[in-house]
Amino acid sequence: MNEIEDFVEDPNENNDLFDCEFTSVDAVVNQVTVFTGWENRATENGERTLVAYGEGYNRSAFFTDSKKLKDVFCNPKRRYPFRAIIKVVSYGNMYGFRVFSPNSEVTREDKENFDFYKRTKNRRSR
Repeated sequence: MNEIEDFVEDPNENNDLFDCEFTSVDAVVNQVTVFTGWENRATENGERTLVAYGEGYNRSAFFTDSKKLKDVFCNPKRRYPFRAIIKVVSYGNMYGFRVFSPNSEVTREDKENFDFYKRTKNRRSR
């Protein structure tokens, strides 16, 4: 007869940064957030950057194609984890994301830019 073994939990089994529910980048805009890592992932829409944030049960991740965000998160000199704030900024008549120090104040303009972005992000140009 075969010998039966007991299951032994692997303490490293759940250390995958991306073993979590994914959110939209909107979940972290204008909030001090601890970012824990990144990786490029193949998706049905091509290769995209996945950014992990939070710790423990509150960890999550979001996909981004933002060049400004990728410049920060994918920088080989970047050390993780780090704290920062992602804000929506205006570039003329365009809007995009930028990473700021966790000590920077979230201004009324930052909130208005984010509100405008949320209202218009799903509109398609004709």
